[in-house]
Amino acid sequence: MEFDVIGIYLPPSGLIAARSGYEQGQISASRLKTIENEAVNDIVERQLECGLTVVTSGGIRWKHWNEDFFFGFSGISKECLNSGHVYSSETTFTDLMRFTGRISFNPSHPYLDDFKFLIDTVAGRAKCRHIIPSPTELYMQILLMSDGHPERIYPDAKKLVSDITDSYRKTIMKLYELGCRSIVFDDTVCGCLCESNFAKRLLQGGIDTISLQNILIDLINDSFAETPSDIEKAVYLSGGDIIVPEWEYIKYPDNIMPRILSEVNADKFFMPFNVTDDYSIEILNHVSPGKKIVLGLIDAHTPLADDKEAIVQFVEKAGRYINQASLAVGPKTGFNMSNYVSRGLDYNDQWSKIESLTAMIKNNNIILK
Repeated sequence: MEFDVIGIYLPPSGLIAARSGYEQGQISASRLKTIENEAVNDIVERQLECGLTVVTSGGIRWKHWNEDFFFGFSGISKECLNSGHVYSSETTFTDLMRFTGRISFNPSHPYLDDFKFLIDTVAGRAKCRHIIPSPTELYMQILLMSDGHPERIYPDAKKLVSDITDSYRKTIMKLYELGCRSIVFDDTVCGCLCESNFAKRLLQGGIDTISLQNILIDLINDSFAETPSDIEKAVYLSGGDIIVPEWEYIKYPDNIMPRILSEVNADKFFMPFNVTDDYSIEILNHVSPGKKIVLGLIDAHTPLADDKEAIVQFVEKAGRYINQASLAVGPKTGFNMSNYVSRGLDYNDQWSKIESLTAMIKNNNIILK
């Protein structure tokens, strides 16, 4: 059995300090860039040492996991809220999206330069993956910003979906030209729709969730359209802050997941699970033949050891629904999380977690029967 890691990592402490110094005006942007590059170099080498055959730059250059990518499109600008008072006990993001025109591909998108650096660093030693927020994230953000009426903030609401998918297709093709051979859509929207309170709020806001399902599936499929066959297309399905969605295998109209797993044209799905929830495994009934599943079973947000026996048992049960050749094991999510410090996780812990996972598989502790 294979192991696979989505590829979002904690930054080293030196980069955290440098970013703080930059925000306080103590170091220059060029110096920060140099330190970021050094951090990417180290993250690449660590992944290779762990035996990963698909590597990333770790997402360590991001400030916002989703909006930083959106800000790179033409037609979207970043407005910084730096005056007044924000009354909140938690960290508040003050970079807001504003639309200056229709969303379109930007040949100078900063993610492209970042990926060029990754390709040069890896130098052919592994396949290079890029992780970007799912197009469903951008659409849902616009929907929520406009109270379900995109025409209030977007120049041409009738072409919003096609503008998003066209921008994504062209960006993916450019990444492919640069050497990207694995693209992952990070998607929390579909997972959140599994949560009854979230769906209820949408309905109360006048949003037809059944029609929304059709739009979300089209957004993913149309964004992947025209992608060359030798680039792996994957979707990471999570429930956002709760990480593991409320997986429900029964195919009733409000349940989007059976449709996602059977209708989305992806090669692979990353799916987090709770190893004690046997019922949730049945969602795998809906996975189309030939698609790969990475079972997210390793806790990426604590340095504590995982229950290997429970993981082995869960994988064996999953093997009843998915062919062994199509299964892999990995962490439930990326390692980087805003409150990771409070959980006691540090930079080296994440590599220990991956090494433990690879050892568990290589020592044949996971064997499907």
